[in-house]
Amino acid sequence: MNKNLKARFEDYTEREYIELINSLFEGDYSSEYEHDRIFETIISTSEHPNASDVLCHPEEGVEDSPIGVIGIFKEWRAANGKAGFKIEE
Repeated sequence: MNKNLKARFEDYTEREYIELINSLFEGDYSSEYEHDRIFETIISTSEHPNASDVLCHPEEGVEDSPIGVIGIFKEWRAANGKAGFKIEE
């Protein structure tokens, strides 16, 4: 995967963000440093107050997958007036 990390959630398409999260779930990173950069990018761009728990310790009844994580982030962002994903071109 091309790990072109971006600074803002709204700079990602939904597909790109799913791929980013999936790289953590699948262990698709070249080093611990790259893992940490991906993890921190997801935490900071999502702006979710419990983003690390959403990624690492999903609540009961929440799908433990990139799709489940995206769903939580999208729901929280919409409820808090935050921008959504960039439109696919």
